[in-house]
Amino acid sequence: MGKYSYKSSRKKNNRLSIVGYVLFGVIAIWLLASIYLELSPIEIIRKGVSTVGSSKETVESLKLKIIEKDSIIKELESQLKGRNQAVKKAIVKVSGNTLNLRSEPSLVSDVILHIPSESQVDILFYDTETYYLDGKAGKWCKISYTGQEGWVWGNFLLEL
Repeated sequence: MGKYSYKSSRKKNNRLSIVGYVLFGVIAIWLLASIYLELSPIEIIRKGVSTVGSSKETVESLKLKIIEKDSIIKELESQLKGRNQAVKKAIVKVSGNTLNLRSEPSLVSDVILHIPSESQVDILFYDTETYYLDGKAGKWCKISYTGQEGWVWGNFLLEL
């Protein structure tokens, strides 16, 4: 009787191990699919298998829209340069000796040149977004100084 009960429990263990292997395989395929399709495993479940392939088409259409918007922005920037209108004048007011004129509205962008304190600059326009630097709200400002155009932190300018 001991042999019989031993064999029947062994068959149950074999069934459980087969279920375990199948479950492991399904999970492995699910995770590999999420890596290949560049989606999270949760997104694959939400979207379902039939709609997963369509996300790549969406990425391509978004890339085309970005290219289109970039060309519009470049066209508008060239129109602004063509006008060459300096609407306002300002004086550089910094606690140090110079203010960095940057290539882009960012603290990590390249410094084009250093503008001495108390220099007069032409304000071309302010950025539309408000940022916080050292706890103070401000905007980046595109200016012209000695024929060079670039960006400075607007809080360091005193408009005339």
